[in-house]
Amino acid sequence: MNPIVYLFSSMTILYAEDEEGLRHSVTQTLELFYKKVIQARDGEEAIDLFFDENPDILLLDICMPKLDGLSLLKQIRQMHKRVPVIIMSAHTDQNYLLQAVELNICKYLIKPFSKEQFLDALEACADWMYEWGNGYSIPLGAETTYNPLLAQIIRGEIVTTLTKKERLLFEYFLRQKNRNLSFEELEYALWGNETKGKEALKAMIKELRKKIPQGLIENIFGVGYKCVLN
Repeated sequence: MNPIVYLFSSMTILYAEDEEGLRHSVTQTLELFYKKVIQARDGEEAIDLFFDENPDILLLDICMPKLDGLSLLKQIRQMHKRVPVIIMSAHTDQNYLLQAVELNICKYLIKPFSKEQFLDALEACADWMYEWGNGYSIPLGAETTYNPLLAQIIRGEIVTTLTKKERLLFEYFLRQKNRNLSFEELEYALWGNETKGKEALKAMIKELRKKIPQGLIENIFGVGYKCVLN
């Protein structure tokens, strides 16, 4: 298996599917890759869970009661442009596909799909999130790259390895690049409901800044921070 899929081991995925048997089966597979799998039975439950849980990735069925997958995604895209999404559908109708593409999805899976097709979709998500350069490295500017497979900042011949928490924080910044991130969102990304407080977050960002290019993480006065990366 491509080592890229192991990047998901610290992430949360929201999976919305109204068919109970399929939802249970796919959830078992997702739990092999993700730290946490959140299940939703319909579109309305999914959008509530999205804002409550702040998942890293979405896996959405198109045809769901109360709110269909595309309408759900339209609402999410109004505020969250950077969350990666896989759309599933039993429909091959070109209109569905075109609507999904316009909503900036990572992959469109036709049900039923094979294990290989599902793994391809996960890899497409990783590529979408990190925008790989050569060799699965992420360019940070000034001849500096980041290798998320090894959690290493590479600047010429100098290699710096991030701690587990630094990696979690930095990769969240990368996935949400060029977006204002509040103190509260970053605290939740790091510690979940067991937040350590703003000062603990500031201290971690101070240490992280020593290892990454200067100016990559900007202060947003009174709000939080932003990762500035072209």
